[in-house]
This record gives sequence, C-alpha cells and structure tokens, in this order.
Amino acid sequence: MQTVLLFVLLSSILLSGCSQTTISEPAQAPAPVSTPTSSKSSDEWTIGMKHSGGIMGLSRSIEVSSDGKFTVTDNRSSKTVTGKLTADDLSKLNELLMSIDNHSTGKPNGMVCADCFVYDLEIRRDVERIAIQLSDISLPNSGYESLIDQLRGLMDTALK
Repeated sequence: MQTVLLFVLLSSILLSGCSQTTISEPAQAPAPVSTPTSSKSSDEWTIGMKHSGGIMGLSRSIEVSSDGKFTVTDNRSSKTVTGKLTADDLSKLNELLMSIDNHSTGKPNGMVCADCFVYDLEIRRDVERIAIQLSDISLPNSGYESLIDQLRGLMDTALK
C-alpha cells in the first residue's frame, strides 16, 4: 500500500510541472497600457522587450529605436551586443508597428504553463506608451505575435 501511495504521489508531482493550471481571472481582462497625451504623430519610436522563462531560465532583452540602433543583452551569459539594423529589418519593424496600432490583447485564457516563455513588451512613440506582458499561451491571439517573432529573430542573430 505504501508503494502504491508513493507511486501516485511522485506521478502527480511530475505531471503537475508540465500541465496547465486554470487560474481565476479578474472580471476585466488587462489591456495594454496606452497613455497618449498628444494627437501629433511622429515616426520616432522605441521598442523594448524582455524575453524570459522556459525550461532553461532564459533571460534576454532587446531595445530598438526608430533610427535602427539596437542593444541586445543575454543576462545568463553576460553578453551585450549593439549595432544598427539593416534597412530591410527596420522597414519590417515599422510595418509591424503600424499593423498592431489598434490591437488589444483580448481576454487571457487563464492558463499557466511552468515552462513557457514570457514576453514583456514596451512600445514608446512620442508620448504614447504601450506596455504588455504575454506568454506562449496568450501570444498567438494577441495581435503581437509577428512583432515578437521579429524581435526574437533579431536577438538570436545578434547573439550568435
């Protein structure tokens, strides 16, 4: 009997680390923080993203400005790379920023994953600021997936 109980206990512990757990959500889903204080539009922007989590404990960040200058940091290896984007990469980021202009995240599905990646994204345009946190679970339907994929690709390339 003790062996059976021990087996059941160990099995449930192992399986709980990989399963998704439903958590209760507030009545209103959090939306991206957007604080426009001017109707004047500009082509200047800055994007910052922290990419963390996963089974390996990834901890990276990228900061890109509208002039193409970027800084990528891998906190685990203490490596920082600075540079300037190609015209194609900069154009792609501009397109992606325009495509998410009116996106909101919608309601999160309330799932938590122990080994998911987390993306803390901040977009600043003049006095407007959008800040949002997404995970592998909430990313696909957020409207930000293409932008985050592009930023991850830029990080991977810079840190090679």
